[in-house]
Amino acid sequence: MMMMHMQLRATGVFIALEFCTRATALIGWPRGGTLVTGSAVQFDREAWERNLAQPNATGSFPVTGFDISQRWPSQQVDGWTLSLNVSSDVPDSQTIDSSNATGKTFTGTSIFLTSPESIQEAFTNQTALDGTTWKICVSVLPNGPQEDQSAADNGTCGFLSSQCVTDLQQAYADKFSGSQDCYGTPPSTPSSCGSSVDTNNFEVQQFPLNSVNGTEIFVTASESHDAGDETARDNAIRQVWPVLTVWGWNTRAKAPEDSSPQVQLSCIRANNVEPGNGSPSSASLTFRGASNIALGIATLAACYVLL
Repeated sequence: MMMMHMQLRATGVFIALEFCTRATALIGWPRGGTLVTGSAVQFDREAWERNLAQPNATGSFPVTGFDISQRWPSQQVDGWTLSLNVSSDVPDSQTIDSSNATGKTFTGTSIFLTSPESIQEAFTNQTALDGTTWKICVSVLPNGPQEDQSAADNGTCGFLSSQCVTDLQQAYADKFSGSQDCYGTPPSTPSSCGSSVDTNNFEVQQFPLNSVNGTEIFVTASESHDAGDETARDNAIRQVWPVLTVWGWNTRAKAPEDSSPQVQLSCIRANNVEPGNGSPSSASLTFRGASNIALGIATLAACYVLL
């Protein structure tokens, strides 16, 4: 009976993981702070990080953030980065339920937000973590476009119109609250955005300040495929990831009622491909840019799996 119970429980977990793969994001890795989406939910953190530490392609882009080691609001500082790793051929033999391995592989993507070293050092102190007046929310749009060398957006997210960005700014600014977490109900998608963006698709989380050393904020993986699948690899390399970094406050900040969070909207993708990985042309692997806008916070309908 005990063995049967364990088998049923394992089957239930696998079914739940498969459901989350199709449905939405999972916040469930140890240490928290990472949105786990797509087929990445089939991996634990250790196996995932081991494979993504050997990427086929990377990207690293500067973000103008704030000195969050000081009380909100503080001065803007350079040295923050958004980066990503893309690894192809992550074996299904390393999934949580490896008994179902068939020799297929996955192509994975991890996105990181990293602070300047001085801020990393400040948040090794638990007192600093407990007493912070900052609340950073990071939102990732998982269905951004794929672009090639013909695409040029002059340093902004070119697939979004300026009116769409303006309307999103107002909609999300109205939703931000220092007294609530980052998973509130999203506003309606502005009509000016058309089908370019759907606020219900934003994956958002509150960024743990002890993750400023570069812990993943978002991970995802393709459907399983044959090893050496160049299409899956190249699709991941071309994928554009719009990321909103929201620099907000919590209740300890005692912010004035008319305060607005500052957000940097960055569209990032791989811009450095390891030799022999059959990448798109170097002309296509360029920084897609970032634009500073005052936004509030998007939403996440999270799927929780208790293992």
